[in-house]
Amino acid sequence: MLACATVTFARQSLGSLAALAFGLLVSIVLPRVLGAEARGEYQLAVKLAALVLAVAQWGIPEVLLQFMAEHKAEVGELIGTSLGLGLAGATVVAVLMGVGVASPLFKDNLLRGVEPGLLVLTLGGSVAAIVGLLARRFIQLQGGLAVYNGLDVARTLLFLALVLIGGALAPRQAIVPVWAWLIAEVALAFAAAFWLRSLRWTFKPQLVRQLATAGAPIQLGLVAMFIGSEGGAFVLNANLDVATVGIYAVALSIARLILQVSTALRTALQPRLIPAESDSAAVTVRVTRHGLMWMLLTALVLGVGAPLVPLIFTSEFSAAVPALVVLLPGMVAYGVWQLLASHLLRIGQRGFLALTAWLFAIASIALQLIGIAALGLVGAALGLSLAYLLATAVVLVGFARSSGRPARELVPVASDLDFYVGLTRSALATRG
Repeated sequence: MLACATVTFARQSLGSLAALAFGLLVSIVLPRVLGAEARGEYQLAVKLAALVLAVAQWGIPEVLLQFMAEHKAEVGELIGTSLGLGLAGATVVAVLMGVGVASPLFKDNLLRGVEPGLLVLTLGGSVAAIVGLLARRFIQLQGGLAVYNGLDVARTLLFLALVLIGGALAPRQAIVPVWAWLIAEVALAFAAAFWLRSLRWTFKPQLVRQLATAGAPIQLGLVAMFIGSEGGAFVLNANLDVATVGIYAVALSIARLILQVSTALRTALQPRLIPAESDSAAVTVRVTRHGLMWMLLTALVLGVGAPLVPLIFTSEFSAAVPALVVLLPGMVAYGVWQLLASHLLRIGQRGFLALTAWLFAIASIALQLIGIAALGLVGAALGLSLAYLLATAVVLVGFARSSGRPARELVPVASDLDFYVGLTRSALATRG
């Protein structure tokens, strides 16, 4: 029975990895189609929409893990209430941000060089994106990982096709991927909502306060993680230029391939945490240990292959190589952070995660500013990497104290490798 469950989990994780692997193709195509300057402009425009999502979702996707595990409401009530809150929040925040982007702080500083029309499109698209985000979350937590991954693949393929077509008609123009992103987000929102149509959504006013109260700490954490993770691009733009942002975006996109491992494992892990809280820490430890092994291997491969960046992305992005190398340790650390956070969310440690996220945000922006002043692009990458390592150390201590499990259990051991060897032999024997 245990072996069967393990294989199922492995297959689910591989399904998530297959879906996320299309992101690698996008990360290669975008720089080649856009060039450094337009790539940076697109990065800044879309990240403004990501800021709207970080504010508008109010931590609800993370809160749903505990709410569904403890059966605090019917699924239809959770869907209707969550979507109502998300849509209202995204609309208000998008309008406020739209008014704010005309201020000198944005127009002449953080978003310098970005066409205002692009910002209007991404802010409008953020309203559709919140629907897709919440609807897919329900699909995931109900165990529909094939649908969850399928929607992700379809969105990415649609985006990629539109970028290639638009890039042929209007090369090196940031408007092309922005329109592609908008259309793909709207399509995803409609498809995900259509899939959940049979669950009879209802808006329950009594749930609004519960979701808002429970989500507040996570909301603070989400904003902090956004500031810490994505704020570096805006800081770079304020101090250097849009082209440098585009180069930094390429280094980040490659380094974040490490997070494809943790994201895939986390996607499959979270539905497993719903039934029994007593097993949550044990499952999290096992998955984190295996994930750490694969993330370290991925980081090693990316480090060795870093000199190929100019060949793959064109020589315009040569400066991304040293930035990529110093980002890798931080991305491994953040992958561990993501996996451990699943258990802490399951047991309601939202306040602790929020405080850690703000620690990360403050350290990240401070270290990146210092790094930019001293080393430029590489300094920004070094600051982000160090901030991830610091935040992960804090979360690791919190997980060990809350679960009673020593941190050494998270270190990969020889039996983990034996597990994959045995799994491979079993698969080969079955096919034979």
